[in-house]
Amino acid sequence: MQNKPFRKTENQKQPVYYQFIDNQSKHTVVFIHGLFSTSAIFKNFLKHVKFNVILVELRGIVWSECKAPFLQNYVEDIRLILDKEKIKKNVTLVGYSMGCSIANAFAEKYSERINKAILLAPVNRTLTEIGKRNIIKKLIAGLGKGFFKKWRDYTSIQKDQSRWRIFSLFNFKLLQDAFGEVIFTKKCKIVILNGTMDTFFDPKDINLKLPNIVHERIENLDHFLFVRKKRVEMISKYLMTHLQAA
Repeated sequence: MQNKPFRKTENQKQPVYYQFIDNQSKHTVVFIHGLFSTSAIFKNFLKHVKFNVILVELRGIVWSECKAPFLQNYVEDIRLILDKEKIKKNVTLVGYSMGCSIANAFAEKYSERINKAILLAPVNRTLTEIGKRNIIKKLIAGLGKGFFKKWRDYTSIQKDQSRWRIFSLFNFKLLQDAFGEVIFTKKCKIVILNGTMDTFFDPKDINLKLPNIVHERIENLDHFLFVRKKRVEMISKYLMTHLQAA
């Protein structure tokens, strides 16, 4: 990741941190990480991106506390960031995992700003019926075999994150928001990229025949799309194709 200082805005007196990379473009790409990650997961993609870049740090995971980590609060965080940078249009959202739910909710509410949303490993109906007692079990089952080994590998690339801090975000309302049945917005183009082994997203469960949705599956990848370098290279091929067409 380029060594850019973090900028800050505020949402109801709570700080919201992000990085801004100015590539002197009329287009801006906003990267939104997921529940088990930080914006560091996108660092290997940035050398390919010619547009302006915003890397959002979701509150409550690393950089600041979040007393109410709900989907709409994160949507407003992104709006405040765009307002501060005076970005009103030509935005492409790139979300990963829970970040896809945030991206989709933002595109629904502020569609006039968005060209498209690219969703990497989104979640949908798998966890609709989730209950408080089996929440951990469902998450581990959904993320597949070797969950804790993958988690260790996943967080080892993020030097600034505690592997256990994530449990502070185990808020049932947030999980209902993010992992509930996703209704994809019809207000902008949606590109869905997910692995063939990803049990959090089953295209049979949703209507992918909507004219604004493009869906591609990447062979032999599960929900942890960014763990290894080879995987990053595979995803880059798909991601950059859709970014360049912004």
